[in-house]
Amino acid sequence: MLVPERQTEDGFEEHFGLNYLGHFLLTNLLLDTLKQSGTHSHSARIVTVSSATHYVGKLHLDDLQSRCSYSPHGAYAQSKLALVLFTYRLQHLLTANGSHVTANVVDPGVVNTELYKHVFWVVKVVKWMTAWLFFKVRIFFSPIILLPYLYIVNAAVSMELNVFQSVL
Repeated sequence: MLVPERQTEDGFEEHFGLNYLGHFLLTNLLLDTLKQSGTHSHSARIVTVSSATHYVGKLHLDDLQSRCSYSPHGAYAQSKLALVLFTYRLQHLLTANGSHVTANVVDPGVVNTELYKHVFWVVKVVKWMTAWLFFKVRIFFSPIILLPYLYIVNAAVSMELNVFQSVL
């Protein structure tokens, strides 16, 4: 997050390559298997981790690589916005095709990881104070350990949505 301007091994702007293209490729590589795995009573799920930063992102279709003017925050926000839009579009297509796969995008919130190592020290202090004031649960685990918890939350939300949709 907010890394200095650099490129992936394949020549893509790093935020866009890692945060969007990586998710896009993995999802598409697994999609046929997921479609075969889902059933009417138990949908297969795609859970994509994004960020609330997507709200301030702008998708520059003519400059996805941020070559015209690079801003670490702008590139990060654009990559997260692209990820959210991809997930929404994927869910729309899956629903239209009657697939038993759901595509979900989640924001894990403020997590105490090395994700903030490239931000200005004032931002680190604000992040720490915000977490201390509003989030009383201290999380010192790696994000990989959090994935099962995100899945559980997603499953609960999906079940509620399925119940809600059946009431309509």
